[in-house]
Amino acid sequence: MNNQNEFEDLIRKFKLDDDSNAEQTGSPQEPQRRPAFNYEDDQRRYAQARSHAAAATAQRPAAQPAARPAASQAAPAGYHAQQPGTRPATVSGHTQRPTQPLGARPAPSSHGQHPAQPGARIQHSGTQPGGQPPGDRRPARGRDGAFRVNINDKAAYEPQPAGAGGDPPHGGHGGDDYDDGSSGGGAGRWFKALVVLLIALGVSVFLAMFALQSASDLFGLNKPEGEVTFELPENLSLSEIAALLKEDGVITQPLTFQLYAGLKNDAEDLLPGTYTLNTNMGYDEILTVFRTGTGPQELTLIFYEGMTLSDIAKKLEQYNVCGEQELYDYLGSNDFSDRYEFLKDIPDDPNRYRRYEGYFFPDTYNFYEDEDPSIIVQKFFNRFEEMVYTDELRAQMASQNMTLDQAVTLASIIQKEAAQTADMKMVSSIFHKRLDNPDAFPRLESDVTIMYVEDDIKPYLDDAANPDYQPMYDAYNTYVCTGLPVGPISNPGMDAIKAAIYPEDTEYYFFLADREGKFYYATTAEEHAANIEAAGIEGVHGIAMPNEGE
Repeated sequence: MNNQNEFEDLIRKFKLDDDSNAEQTGSPQEPQRRPAFNYEDDQRRYAQARSHAAAATAQRPAAQPAARPAASQAAPAGYHAQQPGTRPATVSGHTQRPTQPLGARPAPSSHGQHPAQPGARIQHSGTQPGGQPPGDRRPARGRDGAFRVNINDKAAYEPQPAGAGGDPPHGGHGGDDYDDGSSGGGAGRWFKALVVLLIALGVSVFLAMFALQSASDLFGLNKPEGEVTFELPENLSLSEIAALLKEDGVITQPLTFQLYAGLKNDAEDLLPGTYTLNTNMGYDEILTVFRTGTGPQELTLIFYEGMTLSDIAKKLEQYNVCGEQELYDYLGSNDFSDRYEFLKDIPDDPNRYRRYEGYFFPDTYNFYEDEDPSIIVQKFFNRFEEMVYTDELRAQMASQNMTLDQAVTLASIIQKEAAQTADMKMVSSIFHKRLDNPDAFPRLESDVTIMYVEDDIKPYLDDAANPDYQPMYDAYNTYVCTGLPVGPISNPGMDAIKAAIYPEDTEYYFFLADREGKFYYATTAEEHAANIEAAGIEGVHGIAMPNEGE
């Protein structure tokens, strides 16, 4: 007995109960049961369908294509045989519902098909395997009449998107991984992207801050000044040396120091010993000290009150601390107002020759040979901030209706005019009297302002006779300009600065000094003329006679 006969015998013995009441009631609470499977009736209907199909094929002309059944024609109720190249013929006389395949759920009465069972996929268009027309849910049979079961197990393992030939698994929601872009999955992706972006920005900011701090530490910029006695033991690695330097406050970035030192030195190149280091040293200076055992030569330089910026630059070059032009170039190419609040008060005037004249506070400083200009400037500005930019002095400047730059400018003239503190206060009183009475005394008429133009501006210009420079000369010349000059003419000390904002209360409008440094004061022009004669000098050093400079 072949396999087909065995299977047919098995089917004959296998009967299912037919519950007709379930089909009639159509209760939504209980699923419909399958109709009983009747093998003899199915065989009879199948043979009858084949005979009808054969007859229809014989009557159709050979050259004509298969005719489509009319749209209004009722769907066949029985089985249809299908030949290659033809459509199934309608079988009439049978009103029984099509028998469904074994194990398949019946289609619902409306709203599409029931979800496919895992492992058995129902095709919705085209001809089904085995010659079975679409919509027919009978078990497929081969050409030899053997029973065939079409199984496609992809539907059991692959989620199907909505509208692609069947409902998605899990009640039509497409499974846990299904996302059509309109659900919360889209928001989740945006949130992840935002988190990644914030992390990237945070890392970038951290790296930028680390780079800035490392550069400042490497070159010794914006670091406080102070001496540290540092002992370098034997047989230390670069990482251990960096840790000790950070512990003593010499450096702030030990990792950067370790990497930089490793590129230029081995730990064995550094000589153990006790060294005097400065907290504003750069890495090169520190390594030079450790390699040589002595370090660069430290110099102590004194800068006196009333020195101009050109005087200071010349002295720095004389002692091999920094080149004169190098200092000018550094000052001209950098803006220090972000670091020093008091420099924001300096007005932007094109006739101002040296912007930072007056702010290099005269004092005693320690430098090294071949010092970086940034360290030099920092030392002078730090000292000015410490000594001048105090709450007390700023309040006194405000009470005199003076800005910081105006006070420094007046102090620079006083510094050049008088040497003694008492004379400074008297001279300051006369200048204040004139500034408070611009109608009667529009100009200060101080000889030292002319000296600044001749000695500290013209020698540094390529073509000093160029008439284009005349507005600059006039802006400094107090015999020409009204009130204060455009900027300071020297770097005043504390006595001159205090005299400028704490003047004596007098009635004098004139003064002069003889060759021995004795001062003469006068209230009127006649008194001033008598003082000039008494001093026995020509070319008065002080306030000139009215209209003398015109």
